[in-house]
Amino acid sequence: MEQQDIRELRVAEIAHQEWPTLGPDETVEGAIKLFAESGISGTPVVVDGGRLVGIVTEGDLIFRDADVKAPGFLDILGGLIPLGSWDEYRKEALKSAGVTVDEVMTRELITISPDASLAEASTIMADKRVKILPVAEDDILHGVITRMDILTLHVLNPRR
Repeated sequence: MEQQDIRELRVAEIAHQEWPTLGPDETVEGAIKLFAESGISGTPVVVDGGRLVGIVTEGDLIFRDADVKAPGFLDILGGLIPLGSWDEYRKEALKSAGVTVDEVMTRELITISPDASLAEASTIMADKRVKILPVAEDDILHGVITRMDILTLHVLNPRR
């Protein structure tokens, strides 16, 4: 029997279909508890029976505790000139003050289709530097694939 090249596996074949999810109205404290109890570092945020609206990760939650720094100013002849982005500062300040998942989640989603290959998933995860990749079609969550899933496949089923 010939061994299949794992890069040609479909994402749907290895995705976690029973991955925990959170709703946008759940608390940050609840998200931290879920991560600790489940041993996960991120989870999709869904509404209305599986419609994907965001993702929340440890990075999003740790950000709450980070120091948010206002942009510096240059004082020229009594006029203040900002040296940073006010929009970025505003976003950081709002995210650090969030208490619900909706307030801290990442809305700019990076997803992959269930029909995509493992090679495509690996490329997206490497290029976008994400550890968890929601598997979705038409904004409906079908599962999750993680970096560890891909690494485990390489160790357990190396190419010949």
